Amino acid sequence: MSKPRVILKIKGNSFRNLLFFLLVYMVGSPFLEPYPSMAMGAHGSLTVALFLAIYTVQKQQVQRNVVVILLFPLLILYWLGVYDIIEFTLTGAYLFLVIYLGLLIYSYVFQISHAHKVTIKVLYAAFCLYLMIGLFWGAAYALLNQLLPGSYGGVLLENNGSQSIHTFNYFSMVTLTTLGYGDITPQTAGAGALCQMEAIVGQFFSAVLVAWLVSDLMADKQESHKRTAKDTTNGGN
Repeated sequence: MSKPRVILKIKGNSFRNLLFFLLVYMVGSPFLEPYPSMAMGAHGSLTVALFLAIYTVQKQQVQRNVVVILLFPLLILYWLGVYDIIEFTLTGAYLFLVIYLGLLIYSYVFQISHAHKVTIKVLYAAFCLYLMIGLFWGAAYALLNQLLPGSYGGVLLENNGSQSIHTFNYFSMVTLTTLGYGDITPQTAGAGALCQMEAIVGQFFSAVLVAWLVSDLMADKQESHKRTAKDTTNGGN
C-alpha cells in the first residue's frame, strides 16, 4: 500500500515577515556597509532575519529544534567576527551559517511540496526559499574565501577593498540568476565548481518549482470551477 500524502498548511505570517526583513537586508546592506557608523545596521538586519527564520520552520519538524540550537553559536561567532575580537570566529560563523541556511532550505522545500494548495503564503514561502538559496551560496563563497584567500577576485572586490558576506551575497544572486556581470569571478577550480552548481540550481528552481506552483494553481482553479458548475447543476435540479 502506498503511504498517504502528508498535507501541510502554512499558517501565520512568518514567511511574509521574513521576506520583508530579507529584502531590507539584501537591498539596504550595500548602502550601509561603506559607512562604519551605519554598517552595524546591515549586520543587525541579517541577525533579525536569521532570528525570524526560526518561526518559518513548523514546530512538528525536527529541524525546528536544530535551527534554534544552531542560531545562538552562529550569532555569537558572527558578531565576534564582525568586531574581529577572536581569530577565526568569522570562519566559524560562515560555517554555521551554511549549515543553518541549508536546514532552512530543506524545511522550506518540504513545506512547499506538501502544501495543501497554492496560496499567497505558499508564494511567500517560495520567494523566501529563493532568497535563502542565494544567501546559502553567498555564505559558502565567503567561507571558501576565508579558508582559501584569493578564491574570488574582480573589480568589485578590488575597488571596495571589502570581502564581506554582503559582497558575496550580491555575487551569489548574480550567479543564481545567471546574469554574470563579471565584476566578481572565481579564481580557482573549486570556486568555479560552486558557481556552476548554483547556476544549475537557479535554473532548476525557475524551470521546476515555478512551473509546479503554476500548474498546481491552475489545477485548483479548475477544481473550483467544477465544484461551482456542479453546485449550479444540483441547485437547478
